[in-house]
Amino acid sequence: MNIAVLEKKVSTLTAIQLQSVDSYIDFLLYQNEKDVCNERKPLDFSKYDTSTHIWNEDAQNFVSRLRENDRF
Repeated sequence: MNIAVLEKKVSTLTAIQLQSVDSYIDFLLYQNEKDVCNERKPLDFSKYDTSTHIWNEDAQNFVSRLRENDRF
């Protein structure tokens, strides 16, 4: 749907309907922002040498093993 079609449809609505549309659009925008903020990205250690004398395994393997049972 382009802007012209949307404007034509909105122009035929009553004042009460416009308020409902306005709050629904605000709700949709809020949902989009919430989804973007909660987006999880995996850690990427590929560009680093992660083996140290403290760890008995590579850091990426350790993080992957920790996240295997991650339900969130």
